[in-house]
Amino acid sequence: MTETMRLEVSQDILAALKLGIQDFTQYMRLAAAVDCFQEKKLSLGKAAQLAGCNRLDFLDLLAEKGIAVFDCDESFADSELQGAAALAVLNS
Repeated sequence: MTETMRLEVSQDILAALKLGIQDFTQYMRLAAAVDCFQEKKLSLGKAAQLAGCNRLDFLDLLAEKGIAVFDCDESFADSELQGAAALAVLNS
């Protein structure tokens, strides 16, 4: 099930953006999806769905915009690296 929303945009706004209504609609979907993902309101999959693309394409879009997909602090990364190093020692 889907919902439809109506957004009125003046022609001068579209002209200033140099976008047609279809391109503006897609632009707004992408902007909303990126914002909701960054604010942790939507998962990667749901944000991709809102953007109207698949997860891989959405990941590419995030990378192009320099947006981190995985949010972990330095201590988490350090502990993961230590665990990987310990595992490598065990396997050698």
